[in-house]
Amino acid sequence: MSTTVPFVLFVCVHNAGRSQMAAAFLTHLTQGRIHVRSAGSAPAAAINPAVVAAMNEVGVDISAEIPKVLTTEAVQASDVVITMGCGDTCPIFPGKRYEDWQVDDPAGQGIDAVRPIRDQIKARVHALITELLTPKAANGTDLSTRVQAMTEEHADQVLAIYRLGIDEGQATFETTAPTWRHFDATKLPDHRHVAVDDIGRVLGWVAACAVCDRCAYAGVVEHSVYVHPDARGRGVGSTLLQALIASTEAAGIWTIQSGIFPENTASLALHAHVGFRVIGTRERVGRHLGAWRDVVLVERRSPTVT
Repeated sequence: MSTTVPFVLFVCVHNAGRSQMAAAFLTHLTQGRIHVRSAGSAPAAAINPAVVAAMNEVGVDISAEIPKVLTTEAVQASDVVITMGCGDTCPIFPGKRYEDWQVDDPAGQGIDAVRPIRDQIKARVHALITELLTPKAANGTDLSTRVQAMTEEHADQVLAIYRLGIDEGQATFETTAPTWRHFDATKLPDHRHVAVDDIGRVLGWVAACAVCDRCAYAGVVEHSVYVHPDARGRGVGSTLLQALIASTEAAGIWTIQSGIFPENTASLALHAHVGFRVIGTRERVGRHLGAWRDVVLVERRSPTVT
């Protein structure tokens, strides 16, 4: 890359939705760690209202965005240029990375047709983030991960990762992240950990809270684990859960439990991998974004704490 912070340009023919959705997702998910711009070779006057509505459904507001005309200067200033149906109209400069995403055009489509396009674009953006922001060593491999105690110095990054998980809609009933003061007050200080890379970036976190004040439940905690989207697939979640298991067993805690949406198959697989078992499913136990949700209860009973 030509800059420390990469600059990504999304280009489509009419700029009526695809590039705006991609740019908005990339900006929203990276919180400024990537410079983003969108443009069109023959932009429409406004974005399809169905596109605006579909993005609002996932908490991203693009109602104020105005389609922009593609310029040679914008391409020159970019490290990565991603086209969506207009590759032949985009200027080519040596040394830049070009990709063409085959994504349906939402122009003139209703919201039911726009939603799958939106979700496809979001998935591609997540993959792009992983590639662009995962730190690399000199030989091109991922930098190492280490676990340490979560402290106030990690607050901003921990809450940012929490917000990203909330935005995905499959991690929690919560719709907004708490303040650090509230988070700090509710999580057990000896059982909260962060995974960081060699440059100090927080890749994920795990924390636990007591389930009940009654003495009989002194050895039972409920936990949450979150991994940044661009650090997934690197064993960060497993590493964090193993750290939580070690700290809780050292404290004489015999049960770690949690509730997971059944749609969150990655989290269920992660917990099964480190020894959690499914207790059962509570059906339609709570409302989330206007819909009733089931929750799968999982737990790990320590084989050493009795």
